Amino acid sequence: MSGRVRLGTFDAESWWRPADLAALPAVARDGAAVAGMDELLAGFCLPGDLLVTRGPMDPVLVAGLAEAGVHFGRTTADAAAGAPVERELTGPVLTRMKGFEGLAPYAVLSDTVALAGRMGWDDLPDLDAVTLVNSKTWSNEVVRRLGLPGAGRVARTVDDLVAAVSEVDGPAVVKDPYGVSGRAILEVGTPGVLAAVERVLRKQVAAGKRVELLVQPKFAKRHDFSGHLVVDRGGGWEWLGVQAMTNRGFRHMGSGPAWPGLVDEDDYRRTLTAVAEAVAETGYHGPVGVDSMVLDDGRVIPVLEVNARHSLGLLTRTLDQRVAHHGLRCHLEQLDLVVGPDRGVADLVRALGAAAYRGGQDAGVVVLSGSALTAPGGRVHVAVFCHRGELPVWLDRLRAAVAAAGMSTRGVPDAA
Repeated sequence: MSGRVRLGTFDAESWWRPADLAALPAVARDGAAVAGMDELLAGFCLPGDLLVTRGPMDPVLVAGLAEAGVHFGRTTADAAAGAPVERELTGPVLTRMKGFEGLAPYAVLSDTVALAGRMGWDDLPDLDAVTLVNSKTWSNEVVRRLGLPGAGRVARTVDDLVAAVSEVDGPAVVKDPYGVSGRAILEVGTPGVLAAVERVLRKQVAAGKRVELLVQPKFAKRHDFSGHLVVDRGGGWEWLGVQAMTNRGFRHMGSGPAWPGLVDEDDYRRTLTAVAEAVAETGYHGPVGVDSMVLDDGRVIPVLEVNARHSLGLLTRTLDQRVAHHGLRCHLEQLDLVVGPDRGVADLVRALGAAAYRGGQDAGVVVLSGSALTAPGGRVHVAVFCHRGELPVWLDRLRAAVAAAGMSTRGVPDAA
């Protein structure tokens, strides 16, 4: 049997985070929605691969992916949210995994390493290197060492944090070293907010926690984007390209191809050469995404953070490669939906009708995830495959399908 086993835990950062760190105030996440994001790994699958998801995938969703040319074997862990899926695999799932070539996880956790060892696979990077590279403290040190713009200050006491924020001209952004997609990232723009953060942290320090937080100015941003590369086991690396990103606040909402003039890709790639070398020197190998930003004045902040794992930007790039020979481009969109009783992702897939992508050169939309979607609402991801300049038309068709399915978007009226 050929192919690789693909699975993953999408809140990987919370499992890398040291337990003794004090935490910033944070809004609770939709754990079920995050747990169900492992369905997105289908987009990385080749026909010989096995996708292991935490919960069962809706058969209508799977059929829609197959119509779009995304084929894979699949099985279900039947695991509840709250622990890495790698820890929850049952005997029958492990038996089915035997005979595959190896593991291609979303991210490498201690449970991933244990699983690979159990299966006799030895192609994962060193866990200490993975944990190190994914820390914003480490990436900030690299930025400082290389003299790149955008370096912040790491605060290791509450007093140091207060001083660092107070020294920022304008609003400051305070980041947990293992925060992700808006979680544990706070904008501190007033003395009142700073005082509230200080109170929360001092209570935790009194209880024995330690402080490690990154403080940066809130940059005047024009565009978010990300650079993607793969580091091989020998320390070399391959450049994959740039993806434009759409964020709502600090939260990722979509990715797509970079447009001409977004950034000088040759210059950006040369800047990231030393960053890629620093990643390789830690012993990490595998996919890397670097979050970056173009400021209002045209300057580029090349490294906001390094994600040493798969990412939604890499997924968009992978899907883009699937359709590039048809002259199509891929745009990944996240939809937060209000859902009526007895409605689910199958209704949305069916409602796409003629707007669905069915392979080939005709544009269309594919629903990638959302099997757990139910009333009163939840999250799905879709891929829009279209020709350059056609995205607004297809977003209108997607909005029409959402309405036809008896659903509506929430948060931002034009989020779809």
